[in-house]
Amino acid sequence: MEYPLVWVLILVLLNYTTDVSGQVVVPSMNPLAVGSNVTLNLVPQSPINIGTWSYETTIIVLFYPIGSSVSTSYQGRVSFNRSSSELSISSLQLNDSGRYTVQGMEPVLKAVVTLSVQEPISNVTLRANATDLVELNDTAMFTCSVSSGTSLSYRWLNGSSEVTASDRVRLGGGNSTLTIVSVTRYDEGPFRCEVINGISNGTSQPIGLNVRYGPSNLTMMVVPEMTRGHTAYKTGSDITLFCSAQSKPAESYKWRFNGMFLNEQSPQLSLQNTRENQTGSYACLAYNNVTLRYATMSTMIKVVEPISAVSLNRDGKPPILDQSFTLRCEVTGPVDYIHWLMNGQLISLNNRTFFSTGNKTMVINPIQFSDNGEYLCEAFNAVSNLTSMTYKLVVNFGPERPAVTSPDITMTGHSVTFNCSASSQPPSQFSWFFNGSQMVAGSVYETGPLTLANHGEYTCVAFNNITGRNSTVSKMLIVVEPVTMAMVKAMGSQPILNQTFSLTCETTGTIYSIHWMRNGWPLYADNRTDFSMNNNTLTINSVQHSDNGDYKCFASNPLSNMTSRNYRLIVNYGPERPAVTSPDIAMTGHSVTFNCSASSQPPSQFSWFFNGSQMVAGSVYETGPLTLANHGEYTCVAFNNITGRNSTVSKMLIVVEPVTMAMVKAMGSQPILNQTFSLTCETTGTIYSIHWMRNGWPLYADNRTDFIMNNNTLTINSVQHSDNGDYKCFAYNPLSNMTSRNYRLIVNYGPERPAVTSPDIAMTGHSVTFNCSASSQPPSQFSWFFNGSQMVAGSVYETGPLTLANHGEYTCVAFNNITGRNSTVSKMLIVVEPVTMAMVKAMGSQPILNERFSLTCGTAGTVYSIQWMRNGWPLYADNRTDFSMNNNTLTFNSVQHSDNGDYQCSASNPLSNMTSTEYRLIVNYGPKRPVIMSPDIAMTGYSVTFNCSASSQPLSQFSWFFNGSQVETGSVYKTGPLTIASQGEYTCVAFNNVTVRNSTVSKMLTIIAPVTMTMVKVIGAQPILNERFSLTCGTAGTVYSIQWMRNGWPLYADNRTDFSMNNNTLTFNSVQHSDKGDYQCSASNPLSNMTSPNYRLIVNYGPEMPVITGPALGETGHNLTLNCLASSQPLSQFSWFFNGSHVATGSVYKTGPLTLASQGEYTCVAFNNITGRNSTASKMLTVIEAIKSVMVKRNKTPISSDNLTLTCDVTGRYDTIYWMKDNLSLVLNNTLNSDITISNNSLHFSPVKVSNDGNYQCVATNLFGPHTSPKYQLRVNYGPLSVNISGPVSVVVGSVITVTLKCSADSRPTSDYGWIFNNQSVLGTGPLMAVIASLENAGDYTCVAKNPVTNISMSKTISLDVPGHSPAPPFLSRVGLMLTALLALSLCL
Repeated sequence: MEYPLVWVLILVLLNYTTDVSGQVVVPSMNPLAVGSNVTLNLVPQSPINIGTWSYETTIIVLFYPIGSSVSTSYQGRVSFNRSSSELSISSLQLNDSGRYTVQGMEPVLKAVVTLSVQEPISNVTLRANATDLVELNDTAMFTCSVSSGTSLSYRWLNGSSEVTASDRVRLGGGNSTLTIVSVTRYDEGPFRCEVINGISNGTSQPIGLNVRYGPSNLTMMVVPEMTRGHTAYKTGSDITLFCSAQSKPAESYKWRFNGMFLNEQSPQLSLQNTRENQTGSYACLAYNNVTLRYATMSTMIKVVEPISAVSLNRDGKPPILDQSFTLRCEVTGPVDYIHWLMNGQLISLNNRTFFSTGNKTMVINPIQFSDNGEYLCEAFNAVSNLTSMTYKLVVNFGPERPAVTSPDITMTGHSVTFNCSASSQPPSQFSWFFNGSQMVAGSVYETGPLTLANHGEYTCVAFNNITGRNSTVSKMLIVVEPVTMAMVKAMGSQPILNQTFSLTCETTGTIYSIHWMRNGWPLYADNRTDFSMNNNTLTINSVQHSDNGDYKCFASNPLSNMTSRNYRLIVNYGPERPAVTSPDIAMTGHSVTFNCSASSQPPSQFSWFFNGSQMVAGSVYETGPLTLANHGEYTCVAFNNITGRNSTVSKMLIVVEPVTMAMVKAMGSQPILNQTFSLTCETTGTIYSIHWMRNGWPLYADNRTDFIMNNNTLTINSVQHSDNGDYKCFAYNPLSNMTSRNYRLIVNYGPERPAVTSPDIAMTGHSVTFNCSASSQPPSQFSWFFNGSQMVAGSVYETGPLTLANHGEYTCVAFNNITGRNSTVSKMLIVVEPVTMAMVKAMGSQPILNERFSLTCGTAGTVYSIQWMRNGWPLYADNRTDFSMNNNTLTFNSVQHSDNGDYQCSASNPLSNMTSTEYRLIVNYGPKRPVIMSPDIAMTGYSVTFNCSASSQPLSQFSWFFNGSQVETGSVYKTGPLTIASQGEYTCVAFNNVTVRNSTVSKMLTIIAPVTMTMVKVIGAQPILNERFSLTCGTAGTVYSIQWMRNGWPLYADNRTDFSMNNNTLTFNSVQHSDKGDYQCSASNPLSNMTSPNYRLIVNYGPEMPVITGPALGETGHNLTLNCLASSQPLSQFSWFFNGSHVATGSVYKTGPLTLASQGEYTCVAFNNITGRNSTASKMLTVIEAIKSVMVKRNKTPISSDNLTLTCDVTGRYDTIYWMKDNLSLVLNNTLNSDITISNNSLHFSPVKVSNDGNYQCVATNLFGPHTSPKYQLRVNYGPLSVNISGPVSVVVGSVITVTLKCSADSRPTSDYGWIFNNQSVLGTGPLMAVIASLENAGDYTCVAKNPVTNISMSKTISLDVPGHSPAPPFLSRVGLMLTALLALSLCL
């Protein structure tokens, strides 16, 4: 096709158009089948004057104002509607799939849509490589194919569940092949493949697999089940064993008894009227002749006779405290074990309770009070248990702790009752004795009226006729007579202070004690108070005021007492501390009263003296009117006529005249700031002192304030403002004073700090008032100047109505005619006109999101500034908002939603302002983010409502399309009742007629049916610990998912728990105890769900490792009990073996008296007849004999610093050895014992020290207690240490005859001593050496100390100096030394 040049230009221009219209192309259907027709609609509809429709890069039709032209290759297949711009294409082929574009130049637009043309699917075929398979051995392979169809996708189904890839399931060939590796019984199908494209779908015929499996999950059931707590069946029982397994094809069975095959090949084995010889192991074998696999399970069946009678009796004498007591349990019938109970609690073996073989006899030795109670024995065998009647055990004892209750003392004429009691079972019998003579029998003895002859010892004897024991207790009774009189009397003269005074207590009757009291409080002897031997006399050695009071004496014996009447003691004294009370000073014309007092008993008599002359008698003296002659000394004399003592005191009286006048006066000129100023205080009368005050507060001298010597003149050196105030002076003597009137001081100053108050700016037509002020005393005078020209006088200047000519400088001058000073201040006045109008206006088109938009502020009047506001808040320039130079234009470079609001502009000058009315800005946009609100899934028969919304200003218009076809207009679309055909894509198109944009959103709706049934079922045999076990969830209805729960909590796959592909089967690869619980499955789809009832899973297990409880050690001659326990479901049966030989059945085994032959291995075998398993535990029993002797032995003589070993020699078997020192356990982890170690039975000292001295014992222990050796006393030999020689080191010839030297050393045992002279001659032995004081014996004397045990020697040398000596001939020297040695030897002897 050829186009004119203008068309070519149109096409070139169209190539530069962009998608700015917001319009879309909506096909009538998409995807489409080959041969179908399609119409491409432009939404919203809009006629295009100039434009094209094209496929990929090929133009289909070109249209322009006067016509259109269709491409040759599309002629006859397409039609174009100019009014709506829609394009219709018929007879579509596969090569019509692709991109279709409409472009317009007038108006400018571009919109694109992609069409998919597909071939329908036909003849879906499914093939399998094989259908007969063996579980876990074979692999299944499926292939899905079609005869025709394009754009294919595949979906695989196993029944109603979709198949997805996993570790066993693989999809290949674009999902067209399915491979299942190691098929299981749950993979039987039926399998289908579903093929889908955009216009059609197809499903293959189903193929099922025949998976052979088993036998697995073999279970055995025994009917009837054993009674709870029993481990066998009673003789005569009919028993049936049922065996079942999961197997395909069906399994065959065989039965074995104790390893021998029986003539039974059905899944059921019947045992009729069973006997004990039918006890044994029964096994079921299941076999699959296709899978060639087998399974086996066994159980133990035990047949036992029941117990018929049990009785409990005492064996021997009755129970007596601390003696042995025996009970015997007699059982009729076979018994496995016997339990003993006390007060309902099981009795176990302890160090006082022993059981015979088979537990038939229980011995308590020795019996204690804690053994009181109700006893039962209970006998058990595998099929029955029976309990004896109760035996009530009461321990007989006593009599113990006899006690007599009675008074210890009583009075003649009274009777006394003695009560005797003792702890005893049965109660004791009692006899009474008085001073050894028997009186009466019975627990109570009552005397007649008592006399002194009844004083003595009363004895009670208690006797128990069962224990044959008695016990005695005695009580002393004392008989006394009552007290009848007590009276206090004074001895000698009256009590005078600091003299001795005595009181006596006269009494009648038997007196045990006398006590004295003062004022009701007890008196005790002290450094002033003495009592006579029998306390009946009280002597106060130096009576004091504190002894005043009421005295009593109290006489008593244990049964009676009497208190005397009060004796009032008053101590005479004085006179003391006389005192005169009167004024010290008085004024002439007044009278004075003198009062005299003194401390005295009885009261004193008084006399008065003035300047030594007697005046009057009596305690009070009053003068007449005073004159200066009455000044002087007044004396008072006090006298006591009982004590014969007097005392004197004096007082001085001063007489003065009053103050009558005080006045403040100024000195010199008026007070002026910073100059000197003085005040004086004029007074009349006797003046002691003058004080100054300002404003009522005292004044004191400082760096500016001075006072003259008598304080009557006040001078302020540099008067200040702070000195302003009311001044007074205060004149004073001790009896009168006077304060002056106020003198007001005001300081003259200034003018200072002149100031003008007035506005800085004003509007024309208004008047302005200027006020001038200055700080000044007295007040200043003022003058005004304008721009330098004088205007008026006075502090206030008011202008007339202002004009612009009134703009300028206004000056105020202040003057003080007292200080002669002046001061000046100026103020500028600005005159302006008011603002009268402000209005916001829009510039250009409406505001559209992301486009430019401007507002302007129109004003009238003088404007200093313009401020913009949005919603009442100021606006400032940013990266999107600009203001013009004078701020009157606001421009949004890219208007946004955040710019919505009410805009105002405010124009102002300093004296007026105006704010515009609000301009409401609303930004147009959208549609954006269209959203469909509707369910994603719904059930058939229900209606669904779709709601479409989009963010848009103004609001959008909406159109609805279902699978590409328009179905409705408006924001809401409601379907009718749903069918499967209602499933598909629902599209909403939103359009804004202001922004001319549209937006599209789609939603898929899925249709399903509800879940109606769920149930948990068991697959295969009973659950056995560590074996495989499965549960399946049977459901009805469409199921999306299955969830398993245990005890209400969700279950998840782990290394032991697997779920099938569709989760409907739960498999425990190795079932455990933790898997116990209530199981449920919950099947659900998005619109419905159902949870199954509980399935209770109980795991059978065991027996697990049995535990044997009982001692591991026994002594010959004692019995021993072993208990066997094993965890098992159901409960285990038990058998006992000793060194491999069967000895008993039942969980408890009791030995007889132990011998050394009883030592060995005791084995318990536990068996579970459900799991067919047994478990064994063994315990070694060691039988030992008692320790016979323990002795401490040493390896050598203990010498300090040598190593020493003490060995604990034990005869007999022992467990541990520990050591004691000085009766305390030896602790080795401290500093003192840091060199001691223990190994085996030896105590090693490395080395031994003197601090290790002490008494050592070793203690050997076994299970039956400690055995302690006799004490070994360790005394460590040491030394000699610290050799010392005592004696003189210098002697004068002739002063003494001999010198004695003494040698000593610290040593154990005592050292042997030897003496050496000048390192050559041996003088002798012994600790003492006597030396003749001669010149020839001067020299070095050495003492050698040697320990005969440690064989250690140590020496010490001392020099003996003899002044003036000369060397003697050798012969004479030796003779002298020999004599010295002989003398020393004689001293030692």
